Amino acid sequence: MMDLPVVPILTGGVVLLAVNVMVYLDRMNGRSRACQSARDFCYVSFAFFLAGTFALLDLTTHAWIDPMTNVALAVLKATGVGLALTTASALGFCIASRTHL
Repeated sequence: MMDLPVVPILTGGVVLLAVNVMVYLDRMNGRSRACQSARDFCYVSFAFFLAGTFALLDLTTHAWIDPMTNVALAVLKATGVGLALTTASALGFCIASRTHL
């Protein structure tokens, strides 16, 4: 049976989601292009988080039915990478908008 580290995956996703929420709230009223880009990356990050949550739900429910790996594991890994990259981009644009670069 596949040992899936559910708690670390969820913890990492929630931490990245919290960073995105803070960036979004911080740059919510900004009008510059960097502020808009930070918000756009936050939107994409929220979508990655939702897709990853559904993939993790699929993996945890299928462990009881069919323990073989499937497409949901690949989706979970891809959404994790996407969430990390978009969070880093949103944070970068947030910093750039604060320093007026």
